[in-house]
Amino acid sequence: MVVPGSGVQEREFRGWLLEKLGQYLRRPPADIDISVPFAEYGIDSVAALSIFGDIEDGFGLYLEPTVAWDHPTVQSLARYLASESARSAAGPLAQAPYGEPIGGSRAGGDPTDPRDNPGTSGWTRNTPGGGPR
Repeated sequence: MVVPGSGVQEREFRGWLLEKLGQYLRRPPADIDISVPFAEYGIDSVAALSIFGDIEDGFGLYLEPTVAWDHPTVQSLARYLASESARSAAGPLAQAPYGEPIGGSRAGGDPTDPRDNPGTSGWTRNTPGGGPR
């Protein structure tokens, strides 16, 4: 397991992804082309979510399911994971809770937004997944 916040490099993620895909596909990682989309290897959404769970467990990085669509190759996903890892390594002030953008209109909280006011019922930004309290 990699220590969260250690800033894993792109080549390390690429190697890890190749090993993981090799396990799923039951083929040597050297036979996997990093520029070929996962779908062409038969990786479906269920397998992608499983790999994302492994990424979360191994690296402490939470990924939205849409990341697989935005980064459909080992090369692209490794680059994205490295950037997320570097951002994570920068510390908690560099991250917005639960994937919210930093510096957005809610960066400091909005007292009129019920999600930012613990005294109101409804939604809260401090609830995983933005669910109700």
